[in-house]
Amino acid sequence: MTNVVGFSGGKDSTALLLWMRDHQPIFRAVFNDTGWEHPLTYAYIEEINQTLLHGQLITLRPAEWVPAGTKERYEDMRELVAVKGRVPSVRARFCTEYLKTNPLRAYLATVEEPVLYQGIRAEESPARAQMPHSEWSDYYDCRVERPLFTWTAQEVFALLDRCGIPANPLYRLGSKRVGCFPCVLTRHAELKRLTRTLPEVWDRIEELEQLAGQSYFPPGYIPDRFCSLESGGVRLPSIADVRKYIIEQDEVQLQMFGPTPACTSVYNLCE
Repeated sequence: MTNVVGFSGGKDSTALLLWMRDHQPIFRAVFNDTGWEHPLTYAYIEEINQTLLHGQLITLRPAEWVPAGTKERYEDMRELVAVKGRVPSVRARFCTEYLKTNPLRAYLATVEEPVLYQGIRAEESPARAQMPHSEWSDYYDCRVERPLFTWTAQEVFALLDRCGIPANPLYRLGSKRVGCFPCVLTRHAELKRLTRTLPEVWDRIEELEQLAGQSYFPPGYIPDRFCSLESGGVRLPSIADVRKYIIEQDEVQLQMFGPTPACTSVYNLCE
């Protein structure tokens, strides 16, 4: 039996490494490199690799790890978007399949009697709340364990703190999730925070939009009356539309609720 732990550089997977150290100390940690992580995340992953994993982290790149029978392979998020001619969305999250789960499936197929450990927690979303704590997965062709399933975010950060392990610095800069930067699921509140703390987020959004050849943001991301683009009778927001909307909404909130809070962390991590 081979214990395999998925590690992304996020709070939950980092806490899972600490849990494994105490409960299942013999394991392999794997990182699915989408090529679309923030430089701070790459640096954090390498720090954890050296401090917790003794340099043994296994990095899976999507072009190198493709399940048998799968013809499509992509180097990273940029190539995926360019070839597909669109940016992934809530309704079409093909980025997860091609850049994360396919490489992991391909790797697990090379491992003897794998058991996959995931840092998934029930409170993250209604869909995840329906997942079992432990199950056999036909998709991964192995047993899947979720030791932190009932944990809260506060319990996760508390474990990191007790062990003297800092969380990914992106959390303190306003990111709610740190896998991919920016994640295509990033919503208004997070974009507002990142506009102040990590303004390069807009350059990266523009980069994907240019590769896709169409709007990064889906219809309805902001109200139609603020959208300057149209396709097939459907109003679409440009990057400029969304940025202007986000900034103006910030100004309205500032007028209503006073100065910008000193802490930009959604998890109240700021000192």
